Amino acid sequence: MYSRNLILFFCYIFLVSPLFSRGENIGFCLDVKGFVQRDGKIRNGVLRKGDPIYNGDKIITGSNGFISYAFIHERTSAKIFENSVVKINTNMKNIGSFSKLALFGGKVVIQSEEMEEEPFIIWSPSSTCKFQNGHIIIEYKNELLYDNNSYCLFTVLNGVSEVRNNISGNIMYVKKGRSVVSTMNGKFLELETFRNSNEIQKTLMIKENVK
Repeated sequence: MYSRNLILFFCYIFLVSPLFSRGENIGFCLDVKGFVQRDGKIRNGVLRKGDPIYNGDKIITGSNGFISYAFIHERTSAKIFENSVVKINTNMKNIGSFSKLALFGGKVVIQSEEMEEEPFIIWSPSSTCKFQNGHIIIEYKNELLYDNNSYCLFTVLNGVSEVRNNISGNIMYVKKGRSVVSTMNGKFLELETFRNSNEIQKTLMIKENVK
């Protein structure tokens, strides 16, 4: 009887522990401005400075919103700008942890240091980016008037990032000081520095029309 109960106990721990891990505190807010809210399994509603960030939280910023936060288990920080939607996940391993940020729209800046095992991953509908010990800006634009020209813009400020186009499977390595656009129709465009997103849209339309 005792051994049976012990087996049932360990089965319970094995099945239920992943549910707790998804609700684990993985970070905390360093700064919040304007309208920022979260949609999560542990907490919902407005985010404020000092609030914990939980595994699986979806963060939404308004037209005047901004949030910066730091991860607890790794030396990584993130800044999320206005009109953005992101979801944050961290997987814990015996050798450490690795995190993934899904960007559904808007702009984020990620900075990481002393990552030796697993890279930080940024996913968007068009692309998947992996990087370690670097500083990168990612902006995803879903242009409603030009659906085929939806894109993700990667600008590497420090380090080297691997960018994979989710549609074509092609991979590009983006070095410090370089920018690349990854489109929803499977293409990469290497870009100079742009002053605004309208110039990016014009370049995309020109590139698509030249065949």
